[in-house]
Amino acid sequence: MSDSTAAAMDLVGIMTAYQGSALAGTAVETGLADALADGPQGLEELSARIKADDRGTMALLSGLVSIGLVARDGDQFALTDQGAPLASSHPDSVAQIILKEWFFYRLWADMPTAVATGQSQTQPWQQRLDEDPEQAHSFLRALDDLCRLFGGELPDLVGPLSGRLLDAGGGAGSHAANLVKANPGLEATVLDLPGAEVVLEERNPELGFVEGDLDQPRFGRPDGEAWDCLLLANILHDHPADRCAAYVQRAADLLDEGGSLLIYEWVIDPGRTSPEAVAIFTPMMMIENEGGWTWTESEIGQWLVAAGLTPAPIKRGRGPIGVIRATKS
Repeated sequence: MSDSTAAAMDLVGIMTAYQGSALAGTAVETGLADALADGPQGLEELSARIKADDRGTMALLSGLVSIGLVARDGDQFALTDQGAPLASSHPDSVAQIILKEWFFYRLWADMPTAVATGQSQTQPWQQRLDEDPEQAHSFLRALDDLCRLFGGELPDLVGPLSGRLLDAGGGAGSHAANLVKANPGLEATVLDLPGAEVVLEERNPELGFVEGDLDQPRFGRPDGEAWDCLLLANILHDHPADRCAAYVQRAADLLDEGGSLLIYEWVIDPGRTSPEAVAIFTPMMMIENEGGWTWTESEIGQWLVAAGLTPAPIKRGRGPIGVIRATKS
């Protein structure tokens, strides 16, 4: 096989990779994965449980068998070990993550429009939370599950914390919960829109909650309120530069003297093509958030200095997300 032929075959493989994503997304959305979690079942029983056509269900099962997520034994089908986390009842379930990515999968299919216009293909977060709370809450649950799987590095990257922490735009409070576990005595409160509180109470009820809005001065908090630490976790990549600068300034306004602002973010290198995981995250932000982007350490540092903060060099772990800790002096 020539190098040219091998390259062509690799490109075909890249282009058809969507099929596995669609099969996994459909297995979760239709409820097939949850049905299969109850044990081996036949085609007709499964079709009835998910209220689907026999032929359609068989097509889905066939695809899932082909990629190793479902096994067949005679006329019975069951989830494999690899497919088991698709079920919502699994202790390491990825069902909410699958639904989150399935939602955005549809937006990626219109990537040519996003590239041509430079504009997001979805609605702003507050609008999604107001108009489709079920999907928005599913999204927050997915972020909490992603933190459970991949967010364990944050406490080590941040270092010791004490006092009172405000997790601004914290959703389910996933990262604040990890910081509290690593720092006994740390008192953490999540600030977010009121529609997010239901998921916080479901996932991390030990945390406090206050209503607020990142787009308001001081995030909507009263004059005189001050915090020892403030966390902006995965917030900046959702917004254009002017709003990021405003968020950093508002965060600084809420800090006590000597307090720390913690930026937990997908930080890209100056050429915007590395690290690899952050580079693939860049088109995701362009498609999914109006003005969304990945920012460099220098760009974030400029916002921090302009807000009167002194940033330390970025700390990176094994994963793609790094921490910049800045102090108010």
